[in-house]
Amino acid sequence: MRVKLTQVLILAVVVLVAIILTLYVKGTRTGSSTGIYEPNMGLGGFRIMVPIFSNGSNIPSSYACNGVNFTASFPVTISNIPTGTKVLMVVMIDVDANMFIHWVLIDAPPVNYIPPNLPHLSNTSFGYQLINDFGNVGFNGPCPPSRHMYVIVVYALDSRLGVTGGKYTYAQLVNLIKGHVLATSTWIGYYG
Repeated sequence: MRVKLTQVLILAVVVLVAIILTLYVKGTRTGSSTGIYEPNMGLGGFRIMVPIFSNGSNIPSSYACNGVNFTASFPVTISNIPTGTKVLMVVMIDVDANMFIHWVLIDAPPVNYIPPNLPHLSNTSFGYQLINDFGNVGFNGPCPPSRHMYVIVVYALDSRLGVTGGKYTYAQLVNLIKGHVLATSTWIGYYG
C-alpha cells in the first residue's frame, strides 16, 4: 500500500511540474501576465527605450490628464532592428483598463528614433496614426482613476499593414500582425 501511495505522489508532482512549466512557457511567449502579444521578445537584442522615464517607473505627470504634454507622443529610441524589418508598429496600452489604447502608430519606417509630439494626423512622416480609445487620432496620455500600468510595445514587422486610418481594438491589431512579427520589445510605465 505504501508503494502505491508513493507512486501516486510522484505522479502528482510530475503532473504539477508539467502544468507549471506549460504555464511558464506560455507566459514568456505571449506576455500572458499583462495580456500583451510578445512574440520573439527581444530577439537579436531588439529593444526600445522611452527616454523621458525609466522602464518600470512613473510616467511624468506633464504627460497625464492635466499636463502640458497630455497630447504629446513620447519619444521612442529603437536599437538592433532585425534584418528584414519592413515597418514598425508602436502601441501604448493601459493594461489595467481592458487594454485601453492610448496610441497606435503603424507602418512606421524602421528607424532608430521616433521623435516626440507627432502631429495629430493620420499620415505622418513616421507612419500612420490610428484613432485611440479617447476617439482621437494620435497620442493621449494616461488619465486613470487609480494607479495603472501602461505598456509601450514596438513590433518589428516583415510587411506593411496597409491600414491608413480607423479605430482598432488591441485584439484586432494583434490579428493584423500575427505571422509577421520578427521581434518585439516593451517599455512599462505607471501612473496614478
